Amino acid sequence: MTTAFAGLHLVLVEPSAAQARHIAGQLEDLGIRLAGTYATGREALAAMAAAPPDVVLSALYLPDMAGTELVTAMRADTTLEATAFVLVSSETRPQALEPVRQSGACAILPKPFDQR
Repeated sequence: MTTAFAGLHLVLVEPSAAQARHIAGQLEDLGIRLAGTYATGREALAAMAAAPPDVVLSALYLPDMAGTELVTAMRADTTLEATAFVLVSSETRPQALEPVRQSGACAILPKPFDQR
């Protein structure tokens, strides 16, 4: 299936291998292929420095940093500052999500990730 999203360079940052597979499968069903999947923020930042993505989908809780720190680091980097950031999280507490919103997240999607 070819979609308008087919050319996107999309990076997924998700520490859970099972969640990463699920999200990747949902994206593939929409015709979107991941450019890379990373378990930590550091790995993702290193990969993004080498090849800046169009979109980053990230969990909130990563082993080495929070998704909030990841998007903050991206906004501080001139090559990544305009990169779209989407948080995918089961977190619902406003005090945990508001810093991500303030950092310029394009969207916050609930886990489990679903196409609907």
